[in-house]
Amino acid sequence: MRFKAFTLAEVLITLSIIGIVAAMTLPALIQKKQDKELISMTRKVYADINSAFLLSQQDYGVLGDNSFLFSATDDNVTVAKNLAKYFNGAKVCEKPSQKGCSQYYYELSYATKRYGSDDTTITSTSNRPKIILNNGAIISVQSNQSGCEAKEYTDTNYDENGRPIKNPDGSVSTHTYLSSTCGNLIFDVNGNKQPNQFGRDAYGFWVRRNKIEPSADYLGGNSLKNILTGKDKLEYTSYTKGQKFEF
Repeated sequence: MRFKAFTLAEVLITLSIIGIVAAMTLPALIQKKQDKELISMTRKVYADINSAFLLSQQDYGVLGDNSFLFSATDDNVTVAKNLAKYFNGAKVCEKPSQKGCSQYYYELSYATKRYGSDDTTITSTSNRPKIILNNGAIISVQSNQSGCEAKEYTDTNYDENGRPIKNPDGSVSTHTYLSSTCGNLIFDVNGNKQPNQFGRDAYGFWVRRNKIEPSADYLGGNSLKNILTGKDKLEYTSYTKGQKFEF
């Protein structure tokens, strides 16, 4: 009686195919799982931030008004210290050189490819004070020092890729505008752990007099809007530091 069996070559070929398929699909599955975890963390940290603002309004006796927390006379460090009071167990790092604080200052990748002065898509918040939450999340603080009043600003004109628009004479095109934004904050839900990319674990948002809201898409605005509306879809572009793009 004869028995049919696979040859060693056939077994090896089958295992090779399985290995190739696994190598192609496993990274995507791991990233999908990681993104799901980051979405959950983002929702929690954003809720904590909202609660902190509400507590500060109650403390100042001005419900619905963030101007007292973002006073025109207070610098970034003062605002960070005042806001940190409303997070249980939080500490403030005023600058990278402060003892034990250097680890909280690192580079962040934009959510989308964006033209920069060196054609990269990496930014840093090393000039901002940081609030370190007890769950590991980090909040970078930037105040407009306007007291949330309308203030005139001058900004560069950019094209759809974030490239500065030039005037016919070669100078950079600018425009002036009025804004009543109190300031802008950036939070990273898992601190200096990877991926350190806007739209995945880091987000920027504007502080208005009566609310906080997601900022520009390259600072993770689209992803944050999706999360807050229950869509739970992250919008970002994966790339490496220094990678060049065609614009």
